[in-house]
Amino acid sequence: METKKIIIGLTGPISGGKGIVADYLKEKGFFYSSTSDRVREELKERGIEITRENLQKVADELRKEFGPNVLASRTYDKVVNQKISCSVIDSIRGEAEVDFLKQKPNFYFIGVTAPRKLRYKRMVERNRESDPISWEDFVKVDKADFKSGKGKFGRNMKVCLKKADILIENTGTLEEIKNKIEKCLKKFF
Repeated sequence: METKKIIIGLTGPISGGKGIVADYLKEKGFFYSSTSDRVREELKERGIEITRENLQKVADELRKEFGPNVLASRTYDKVVNQKISCSVIDSIRGEAEVDFLKQKPNFYFIGVTAPRKLRYKRMVERNRESDPISWEDFVKVDKADFKSGKGKFGRNMKVCLKKADILIENTGTLEEIKNKIEKCLKKFF
């Protein structure tokens, strides 16, 4: 008997906690891939520096050229061909990506978020070189993630979060978010 393949998709705004959820799932044996990995591959192929701005720009270009679900489709192809029965697809940011993946069997979609000021504080603390530094730059990037492009092209965090099967409010401790993830896994398995 073949094991059922479970795929969990993750969405959420910058510094909302997707990475924490993804890391926890990897610790539990999930295969990990990200739609952002597909964009990084494209940037490397073009010889373009990997910055948040370039990632967003090229992702939007790819959606316009190959269709709004191109990143989800390419990432799904990577995870579905793994021998591991559980996978996680991170960084789902577009409505068409969500719609494409929700049509797949055993796909569950988790939104992870927190209030903007808390996310900014966490972003400053994590100190990634690709992150915006000032509050103004953070708000600009955050607003673009919540709605860029037209219709199903571009990023639309607001719609993605609304389409989540489960929404995790990441406002507490690491232990609290791990407990929330465990509750999600019990519902999915």
